[in-house]
Amino acid sequence: MLTWRCACLHKLLVLKETGMHHRPQVTYCRNSRTCCSQTSDTSSRAGPSKAAALIIGNEILSGSITDTNTPWLAQLLYKQGIDLVRAEYIPDDISDIRQTVLRLKERVGSDGFIFSSGGIGPTHDDVTYEALASAFGVQLKVHEPTVKLMQEHYAKSGKEVNAARLRMATLPQGAEVLVTEGLWVPLVNLQNVYILPGIPRLFQGMINAHRDRFLGGKAFHTLAVYTSVGEGDLASIFGELAQQFPDVRMGSYPNVNAHDKRFTAKLQLESRDARQLQSVMAAVKDKIPTHDLAD
Repeated sequence: MLTWRCACLHKLLVLKETGMHHRPQVTYCRNSRTCCSQTSDTSSRAGPSKAAALIIGNEILSGSITDTNTPWLAQLLYKQGIDLVRAEYIPDDISDIRQTVLRLKERVGSDGFIFSSGGIGPTHDDVTYEALASAFGVQLKVHEPTVKLMQEHYAKSGKEVNAARLRMATLPQGAEVLVTEGLWVPLVNLQNVYILPGIPRLFQGMINAHRDRFLGGKAFHTLAVYTSVGEGDLASIFGELAQQFPDVRMGSYPNVNAHDKRFTAKLQLESRDARQLQSVMAAVKDKIPTHDLAD
């Protein structure tokens, strides 16, 4: 992971130049590795954090491209102890993006995370930066350190940073800008909204590089067993157990593989309390005939 740190003097000069006293402009200094401004402090969070995924793109809604970022993100956040509570798909529309992100912000809370995917390219329909800047009442400004990284990147293939490409370095003012080693694409954090490209290789690589930022409470523990009892027959018993142990997530998932006759349903339990999970699993096995499956 590679990020940058602002020098205090440089920061003060930018504050003076922009007239900003409460929302520092993101700046960079050479030869340092952490970006300054809006950093996420996970150490003071009480309990599990919440997160939402905002998938932006007409091509997703039309079925032209299949979203693989949301399932990947869900698995990562689950391991990090963060509850993914919403995932929404919306078009490349400024008003839609603005309204949705503000609603999601209320849902996840001030210390929660929102991950947006898509809409930060060079074409006319890439409006995510503009929409999110509008949502939080800030302006867009060309971010010179990102421009320099772009120039270095495109120079290798004999290309220039033209007006269209410059749009990808025109970022919301006051945001934190993180640099991922080996990439010029910035990871922009605007009030805990992490703005990412939709390309899976970039989306996943950038989050992975900065995953230490995304920590919640205790991670979940999971146990699963299998049963040959039909869901309609076990629903009443399983429902009673769910009411008896409300802190444990309990799910029943039918076997959809017609060629696998070993079980009818998979019963999965999830809890942040490993001991409680074992106790509840014992209660499930006592009430419902179950068996384990070899890998």
